[in-house]
Amino acid sequence: MAFHPAKCTTVHMTRRRTTLPYEYQLHGQKLQEETQAKYLGVTLTKDLKWNTHIANITTKANRALGFARRNIKLSNKKVKAAAYKALVRPILEYASPVWDPHTAEDSASLEKVQRRAARWVSHRFRQTSSVNNMLEDLEWPTLESRRRRARLTTFYKVHHDLVAVKSNHAPKPSPPKCTTRQIHALSYEIPHSRTAYRQKTFFPRTIPEWNRLPVETATAPSLASFQARLATLH
Repeated sequence: MAFHPAKCTTVHMTRRRTTLPYEYQLHGQKLQEETQAKYLGVTLTKDLKWNTHIANITTKANRALGFARRNIKLSNKKVKAAAYKALVRPILEYASPVWDPHTAEDSASLEKVQRRAARWVSHRFRQTSSVNNMLEDLEWPTLESRRRRARLTTFYKVHHDLVAVKSNHAPKPSPPKCTTRQIHALSYEIPHSRTAYRQKTFFPRTIPEWNRLPVETATAPSLASFQARLATLH
């Protein structure tokens, strides 16, 4: 595959305040430097934060919700709920194990879309109406809890080699002596994190949750059974 310099850009990703300037070239032509880039539908920024990506998907999801509201006006609650799950929620959850936010602000901005959808589906727009009651009636868990399930499901796939992870990045199983009543035999070592930001990335964040899963959940024989058992946990 040939790359055209005019169609390629560079993004210098770092959390450092000062960086060494470097000019990248392709076929003798300088590549334009950008502050962000979209890769497989996920917006990556130079400061390695996810607020830009989350702002993009909430905007897109709100537009999809607006489209549904304009075109599905007289349908019943069941049809509206199906429209939300098919047209809006996937936008808010695509590749979430990668970018699952750890800040309350980013998490709240995602939940606002679902809460707005709950009002539309329930046809209750008064400010005095309880959105929490609507969500409970619709049996919609928070998006945060769904993202947690998605991360644990992804880790289950890693554990069973259902996804490719480079050996130097793969998590290490805990030694047998580390198994306790609270930690099952399929537990993993928690990677060391020098910064709080690193601690909120996928493996350091998900492994402790995986280690605390009930034995019958962690040892589920299939992906479907794991997801079913995971759904019963709070």
